Amino acid sequence: MLLYSIIILISMAVVITLNCFFNPLYQDKFWLYIIFTVALVVIVILIDGLVALIIRKMPEKWFQKDKGIFKTGPREFKFYKFLGVNKWKEHVPELGSFTGFHKNQFANPFDNEYVSRFILEARYGVAIHIWSVPASFLIILLDWKMYTGQSNIWLTIALPVAVVNAILIVLPAFILKYNLPTLVRIYNNNLEKEQRKLNKEQR
Repeated sequence: MLLYSIIILISMAVVITLNCFFNPLYQDKFWLYIIFTVALVVIVILIDGLVALIIRKMPEKWFQKDKGIFKTGPREFKFYKFLGVNKWKEHVPELGSFTGFHKNQFANPFDNEYVSRFILEARYGVAIHIWSVPASFLIILLDWKMYTGQSNIWLTIALPVAVVNAILIVLPAFILKYNLPTLVRIYNNNLEKEQRKLNKEQR
């Protein structure tokens, strides 16, 4: 969380500074750039929270099949390995405290009830983070003066804020999708072991 906070603060400082020096729209009221930037950052965080709330209310059965956005193909997995997900995933904040289930530690790989819950929570997380990316760009529409050509805040502040948010919000999705194939494999292996155990007991 500390790293994300630092990135957000630095990004805000850069956006505000560039607007103060190069955007003539409010040069006589430069403090407005600070207000707009802070407000849009807060709003985009609220949008992320709203997306998470909506998706968490969706039925669990929609997230129980290994298909669509929840399935990680071989090429996609290689892409995550190329990005070095395994090296930097520990630096990305995990917000399992909001659901009571943390995904930054794999506590009980031999308990399929636990593994199944882990997979379900990971798929919820993937959906939340992926859908938050396009949703974050809705803040661009808040610059109502752009429709009359009287403002460029949508371009100089709203767009950079949305881009930074999209990058930060998609990284956890990369981590979850990188981990999902291993989780599914562990779950299936546990099922096979249980089946073999049952077959031995029935002999």
